[in-house]
Amino acid sequence: MSRVNDFSPPLRYPFALGRHGTPPPAIAWARKHHPVCPVILPSGRQVWMLTRKDDITHLLTNPVFSRDLVYPGAPRFVGEDFTAVPGGIFNLDGADHARIRHILAPHFTPSAAAGHTEMIARHAEGLLDAMETGPNPTDLVEAYAAPLPLRVSCEVLGIPLQQRAAYLDAFRTQTSLVVTAADVAAATAATLDLTEQIIKGKRADGDHSGPLGALVQAEAEGVISDEELHGTASYLLVTGSEPLVPPLATGAVTLMRHPDQLNACLADEELWPRAVDEVLRYHHNGVLGLPRVATEEITLHRVRIAAGDGVCAPMLGATWDPRHYRHPEKFDIHRTGDMSATFGSGPHFCLGGALARVFLTTAYAALFRRFPDLFLAVPEDDLPWQIDIQLIRPARVPVCW
Repeated sequence: MSRVNDFSPPLRYPFALGRHGTPPPAIAWARKHHPVCPVILPSGRQVWMLTRKDDITHLLTNPVFSRDLVYPGAPRFVGEDFTAVPGGIFNLDGADHARIRHILAPHFTPSAAAGHTEMIARHAEGLLDAMETGPNPTDLVEAYAAPLPLRVSCEVLGIPLQQRAAYLDAFRTQTSLVVTAADVAAATAATLDLTEQIIKGKRADGDHSGPLGALVQAEAEGVISDEELHGTASYLLVTGSEPLVPPLATGAVTLMRHPDQLNACLADEELWPRAVDEVLRYHHNGVLGLPRVATEEITLHRVRIAAGDGVCAPMLGATWDPRHYRHPEKFDIHRTGDMSATFGSGPHFCLGGALARVFLTTAYAALFRRFPDLFLAVPEDDLPWQIDIQLIRPARVPVCW
């Protein structure tokens, strides 16, 4: 682990992780010494990183900071990923964002998310059946944590699994930190090709069910533009499954590392939602957070943020802020306080937050109900962690039962 005097601004991203996939020490150092800290992205672009919960909430709720990143020269991690696609809900502010969110919101309410519980459980049990009869030890990522989110997302969005699986490399390339800008642009183009295929199919068969069907219908009725249809559908394809792989894998590891708390959940299944909230607080899957852009000059902690500057709000900065979470380094499923901070704040509060909670609650419960004695097949310090992607996760999780 890095010492305090190892750091000097500007910091270079990606950062080294803490032990067991915990937040990079660089974030805690910046929170204490440079709460508005310059960071160099892999693209070479400098952005500002905020690291205190109050400042992050201010950023997420202040319309001065825009999500519109579709203009030439906008801050990017590597190249023109999904943040460069015009019309996507991610890149819209104000009334345009609210108009599209209104179309999608009914499909992501807590009650709508709960309605997917049986479907999630069905896919989980199918994968666990195969895992139980397969090799022991096995890689939990390959056997369970990676395929389950994809299968569930395909059902939620109404997309054939094989059609979407063919584009997995393109989705993952868009979040890689070690590819070229040209690689990212090509992956974005491939994703847009898939988006067009799916939209054509839903128009042809008149399927207006689910989030994608609702968008197709809204475009036909003139509520949204063709650009907004394609941009938002592409965003849902990229973000619908991959962001759930890290908390499923990392959460399972963390629960195995805390057997007293895992056993408490096994004894009382009402505790699983609390375990999910604590996993998401403790291990937000993205470290830095995608940039927003200041639309006018603003000063924060005596640092001048100029109009046009990119600003990042790492949610791990918020959820590990000791001013708001007592002993944030302690994993505690009985913790109280603001357990929704990991999903953001303001108009762009994560649309899929309720679904993510239902998914993880169902997936953890199914996994450990089937394998209550599941344990790591390697020393916990030997797990390999990926830091070359935006969504941090263990590369492999060898387990035995």
